[in-house]
Amino acid sequence: MNIAAPLPSSSTVVSSGVGPEAAEHPGLDSRRWLARFSAEFSAQHGDTRLGKTQHFGPLRVQRPFFPEGPECLHFYLLHPPGGLVGGDQLSIDLTLQDGAHVLMTTPSAGKIYNNISGIPQGQHVSISVAEGSVLEYLPQENIVFDGADGQLTTTIDIAGDGLFVGWEITCLGRFESEQFFEQGQLTQSLMLRRDGLPLFSDRLQLSAPSALQASHVGFQNYHVFGTFLINRTVMTDTNELGEKIIAWQEDVNSSHQQLIVAVTQKPDVFIARILGNKAEQVRNCFEQLWAQLRSDVIGKQPCAPRIWRT
Repeated sequence: MNIAAPLPSSSTVVSSGVGPEAAEHPGLDSRRWLARFSAEFSAQHGDTRLGKTQHFGPLRVQRPFFPEGPECLHFYLLHPPGGLVGGDQLSIDLTLQDGAHVLMTTPSAGKIYNNISGIPQGQHVSISVAEGSVLEYLPQENIVFDGADGQLTTTIDIAGDGLFVGWEITCLGRFESEQFFEQGQLTQSLMLRRDGLPLFSDRLQLSAPSALQASHVGFQNYHVFGTFLINRTVMTDTNELGEKIIAWQEDVNSSHQQLIVAVTQKPDVFIARILGNKAEQVRNCFEQLWAQLRSDVIGKQPCAPRIWRT
């Protein structure tokens, strides 16, 4: 895949080494192969623009796309190596200002490989959404290989009526290849805050093999799990949506690949959880949920990133 530079209106800073930027991110130091990408987005006369970007190491952005018109910017974050070995750390910072509307995704799954170095590998995402701005954060799944020592952290800070719609999907091992997550570590956290106060906080500390993987209060012997969040009261009655999800489940379950999906409306935050064994089916279910809710929450019909179909 060709990697294009940002639009000429963008300001880009590139560093090939480890500079003072690394000190801003706990856990990143000179012993590790670091990669960082940061970007700022703003709206000018209603049109969203990619502003200042900064990167070092193997993280890049393909040029912005505007399949829905200039008010909504689609942007693909690329990690050309495709995966993380021991000691690798990715740091991603996204800042939306001035009423920007951004849909962010990735062109392929992230991979956290078997670790023989003794130094953890991971990805750390920090998101800031200003008042009046909208971020649709729709990355493809992260695959945690057997023997990995993975860290996955995502923190979303919303100001005022800023809107976050997004998901995270994690695969424990590779079910279809019968290469299961039988040893290794995974630390994962997902935090959503509005005006500094937590709306949702989830933390997983898994050391395989673990009873959590088979437990009825854990993963129930499923290998893929995901969380979908919207910082809004989407609905007061989830029955209609629940019926649609049941129909999706029945369609998937007829192919002998079962899914378990649950939706919850908490004060000011909508939560959907999913368990399955095939990442594609889990992602497709979340895509249907996103498409179902987008017009109500954002006021736009669904417009799937074309990278999902290539």
